[in-house]
Amino acid sequence: MKKTMNINIAGQLFRIDEDAWEILTHYLDHVATRFRKEQGGDETLADIESRIAEIFGGGKEPPSLISKEMVSDMIGIMGAPEDFYDDNSVSHDSTAYTTRKSMYDPNSLSARTGKALADFFGALGKVLSAIIRVIAIILGVIFTIFGFVLLFSFAMVLFFHNAPFLTSAMQPGMTNVHALLSIVLNSNVVWPVLILTAIVILVPLIALTYLGIKMIFNIKERSRVLTIVTTVIWFAALCCLGVFLSLKLAVYSNSERIEKKISLESPPRTLWIAPLKTISDISYDESASVDHFTFYRNLSDGQLYATPDLNIYGSDTTSGWISVEKKACSNSYDEAWTNARYIDYNWKLSGDTLYLDEFFSLPAGKSWNGSYVEIDVSLPEGTEVRFAPGTSPSQWQFHVHNINGNGVFRIEEGQLTEVSE
Repeated sequence: MKKTMNINIAGQLFRIDEDAWEILTHYLDHVATRFRKEQGGDETLADIESRIAEIFGGGKEPPSLISKEMVSDMIGIMGAPEDFYDDNSVSHDSTAYTTRKSMYDPNSLSARTGKALADFFGALGKVLSAIIRVIAIILGVIFTIFGFVLLFSFAMVLFFHNAPFLTSAMQPGMTNVHALLSIVLNSNVVWPVLILTAIVILVPLIALTYLGIKMIFNIKERSRVLTIVTTVIWFAALCCLGVFLSLKLAVYSNSERIEKKISLESPPRTLWIAPLKTISDISYDESASVDHFTFYRNLSDGQLYATPDLNIYGSDTTSGWISVEKKACSNSYDEAWTNARYIDYNWKLSGDTLYLDEFFSLPAGKSWNGSYVEIDVSLPEGTEVRFAPGTSPSQWQFHVHNINGNGVFRIEEGQLTEVSE
């Protein structure tokens, strides 16, 4: 493979291979020897260089590559170095030279056109380079800011997961990320997941931020070894995280449910909802939530509690119904059905009042396994729904409506709507 180098001819940049450079240097040395000591010799040499640059097609971006053949063609056009001497021009011990052979007219149309084009493309190249540089700086600022914000956000989630300002900003809202992971993964060992997740997420974010900084300050240097090592570590962490999560989340592959449903042939005009057991009745050491679903856990015996989900709909008949479903997951349908049976949840309908536990529980030491309780109530048009005084509807994830008034609801046009008394 031939080496190439950058050279400057008549103020124009070219690339030239090694063989062509030797021939061109020899040629220019002979020409310089011929005219350097003549009056006006510097101008003559400048004209010759301009003509040579024109022959080589100067003013291009990227610079033209000059080959050995191109140099030979140029000499054929310009003439060999010997052509610059008269037959009796110089004796072996003399430095006097004869008048040079006229070869290049800088005032010719072709010369002026070539110089104008060279100047135009040179200026255009500089403008395009400046535009590209500005775009690179803008993209670099965007990448840097975006990467830094994501890095900061992930660090907050990882190390300050219970900070109030972070909890209010997260959608869906989450509290106590560590406890959530241990419950969902059915494992108390969550740090391997957090570390692997940090590597998988932070490495691209750091790379994005560094790319932005390089684009802003036009940094060219990079460590290929560091890039390769970082890529290998990131890929290994991604594979390990995928395998770990696959093994831990396999318990959610099958789900089963147990449903108890009663019909309301003559629904009350006003249905009251009141608690049976309340959250204040249980003892727990920590809580964690995602959106409106909340876990409560007693660390001493592993007892786990969670909030049920209450939904109230309109009925298209004059009757209604109440359905309570217990759902759970596992690797097989039989185990999922068994897990659903483990869910302890109590409710009853007495007169015009529906009594509901504010939580469901699992046996001490039993994993969550996707356990869930869903309460669906269907009521006919015009039925009112009220919560007993002192009751918090949010305990049943009653979050479909914003309770800003007196907490009185009515089925209107098939939907539950908050009304004013």
